Amino acid sequence: MAENKGFDRRWAIGGGAALALGGAYLALKPGAGGNSGGHFKPEPGTFYRGNAAEPFTLDPSLTDASWEDPIVGDMMIGLTTGDAHGNPLPGMAASWQSSADGLTWTFKLRDAAWSDGVPVTADDFLFAWRHTLAPATAANYAYFLYIVKNAQAVNTGKMPPTALGARAIDPQTLEVTLNHPAPYLLQMLMHTSMMPQPRHVVEKLGKDWTRPGHYVCNGPFRLTEWVPNDHITVVKNPRFYDAANVSLKKIIFYPTSDYGAALRRLRAGELDAQDRMENNQYGWIKANMPELLDQVPQLIVDLITVNQTRKPFDDIRVRRAINLAINREAITDKIIRVGYVPAYNVVPPRTANFAAGNVFDFKSMDYDRRLAEARALMGQAGFGPDKRLRFSYMIRNTSPGYYRAVAAALQQMFAQIYLDITIAPTDAQIFYKTIQEHDFDMAQPGWQGDFNDASNFLDLFRTGGGNNWGNYANPEFDRLFDEAQHEVDIESRARKLSAAEQVLLKDEVCMPLFFWVSGNLVRPYLKGWVANNMDVHRSRWMTIDEKARAAIFT
Repeated sequence: MAENKGFDRRWAIGGGAALALGGAYLALKPGAGGNSGGHFKPEPGTFYRGNAAEPFTLDPSLTDASWEDPIVGDMMIGLTTGDAHGNPLPGMAASWQSSADGLTWTFKLRDAAWSDGVPVTADDFLFAWRHTLAPATAANYAYFLYIVKNAQAVNTGKMPPTALGARAIDPQTLEVTLNHPAPYLLQMLMHTSMMPQPRHVVEKLGKDWTRPGHYVCNGPFRLTEWVPNDHITVVKNPRFYDAANVSLKKIIFYPTSDYGAALRRLRAGELDAQDRMENNQYGWIKANMPELLDQVPQLIVDLITVNQTRKPFDDIRVRRAINLAINREAITDKIIRVGYVPAYNVVPPRTANFAAGNVFDFKSMDYDRRLAEARALMGQAGFGPDKRLRFSYMIRNTSPGYYRAVAAALQQMFAQIYLDITIAPTDAQIFYKTIQEHDFDMAQPGWQGDFNDASNFLDLFRTGGGNNWGNYANPEFDRLFDEAQHEVDIESRARKLSAAEQVLLKDEVCMPLFFWVSGNLVRPYLKGWVANNMDVHRSRWMTIDEKARAAIFT
């Protein structure tokens, strides 16, 4: 997801802003600092959660950023939902079965109600999916449903909504027909784009249904307050089918794009967890408060995308030269320094259902040799000391330092091969809208897996895909990817997906930079927050040791 949950669907550690803070956060003692003067009194049963950025929306059809997922995922439940480890378990569907060929799935819904007391039915899923696919909705994640028969034709207006391969056999039974087998379907069904929507409310209120006072949900918490750029409050939903096992009474989500300030608030007791940190804070935290760190490898890749509809990025020589010029080890070891892994391919390590091992052919090449080849390629493309290539380089402006520091290093690397970039920090909301509209030269987005399968990363490069930011198109890649998606045998499918990635690397389609580790800061008294490679943490499973919390701040 694009931190767009895409990138950008989950964006973690920030950059050198801590230096700009003058080291002030280091002088704080636990229980001091922040704007509370050390007098903040947490409300028992309330989880104060730092959450990266201000949401675009809380409409499941339109969510596409990682920081929206924790909020919507606490209020809505799909056919399946995530356990504390991020693995699928029954949600609205109490049980299911599939046909021998893996194409037809039948889901039996549990007895459950929306937060206003109206029963949740199979029709609520049909309504939501058709709404997401409707061309007028313009949902960036509409393509996520293309796994369902005729979904793409519905989304492009070639077939009516009723042609979608899903039907309500009765109010409690939903039958879904797929285009191809999907060993990861139960994970996909947890995604926000596949969650139900209360038809009786949406049809009455339209876009206003997502406002506080109108938002009707079927999950463990319900929306009560949204103060833009300040906080969102959700409270326990007594009509949730498993409410008896939900411990927390309330969650307050704060958009914490200033990660240095977020650390101060966390140390003052104003936050119980924060999902991002400045990389320059890492060393101090590791030495002084290691109990806050929650680090595991993530299914997240940061990469450079170039607009291949604009010259000279349609020239593979230029794309390869850019790839060669990037010193990935310098970025991970000297700038970020928190355990990120240099990326020489697209699909992150440990991704399920994939034959790993692909890398760019220059990985083992000495960096000076890379620069020499890059300069030669740029010369062949018509560039050199007297004719330099100049373009804009967009970065996410979520926190001063991290993205700027990496971009500044890249600026120096590219200058050695006759490329001069103008760094363009852009608000995260505008950033992703701009690259999805292909209105850019070069940009540094990231992508977090929406489910643990290599197809979720390779799908970024499918011709016409909703998040194919660079407008890449190669029939050979599309063929291999589609063959893999229709393959029943898991091992054969993994090999075909690997072959598809090899095509991407040969085409120098993008410039992968690094794979992430999680940047969460979590107080030990918050129980039930389990580190996992999907970085999904549903509040339903969490409890707060109030005595331990009080002991820290008294």
